[in-house]
Amino acid sequence: MPIGALETRYHLGNSTIRRILSYDAPERARPIRTGRPQLLTDQRVDKIIKYCAESWDHRVLKYEVLIEELQLPCTPEHLAVRLKQRGYFRCTACQKPFLTAAQVIGRFLWAIAHIFWHEEWLKVLWLDEHQLHRGHTTPVHAWGAIGYGYKSPLLFIHGSGKSGAFTQKDYLAQVLAPHIQPILEAFAAITHLLRPIVEPLFMEDGNSAHGRKSARNCYARWRTAHGVILMPHPSTSPDMNPIEKCWRRINRHYTDESTNRQMRLRCRQLY
Repeated sequence: MPIGALETRYHLGNSTIRRILSYDAPERARPIRTGRPQLLTDQRVDKIIKYCAESWDHRVLKYEVLIEELQLPCTPEHLAVRLKQRGYFRCTACQKPFLTAAQVIGRFLWAIAHIFWHEEWLKVLWLDEHQLHRGHTTPVHAWGAIGYGYKSPLLFIHGSGKSGAFTQKDYLAQVLAPHIQPILEAFAAITHLLRPIVEPLFMEDGNSAHGRKSARNCYARWRTAHGVILMPHPSTSPDMNPIEKCWRRINRHYTDESTNRQMRLRCRQLY
């Protein structure tokens, strides 16, 4: 291509185009940093992230203590910036709003209605999702369900939403449609042995991907068509789902794995 055509296409001067054409290597491949090197290289920051992911005690260390333990030549502010640049964040829990009078009454009436439940709890299938992090990569969502004498296989959901979050369509396509019917049938085989015979209840939390706030979304329509019975519970209910203990055990013994396959194998072993 002649230089005149390059000038017209890229809106550059003749001397600039001749200088670029004289480079031995593409400009992006040439070293452009001329200042002093960073205090923490990318390789060292990755090692710091791996150290923080080894245990819960390491994750909650203050940056000052972390610098002292690892003998890092930087300030806490610089460490926070470098970790953020590598995609590692520390989230702070937000203040939950206080309960309204209607929410208090709804929770009280629900508690009164279930105060004499004993064997009835055996028909509830408790399910939940859990978010796992592999280093500083996109979070991975694990799904499981437990009930009286039953535990479902551990499933992984690939989220297509913002920052890797899973949506109603992801939940329906990857969990409900291919897996929920065999899971409900296996759990129903256990609940039908109880006297009197009871049908299993499906217990979900208030995650927006579950579509509990509307009867017109894709998940609600699928649930109605397949006769899935949800256990009603008021909004802002305490999270007393027993499967949370499974996730807590995985968190305590989970270590940062190098590949997605290794992470899934390790989580299945802990589950």
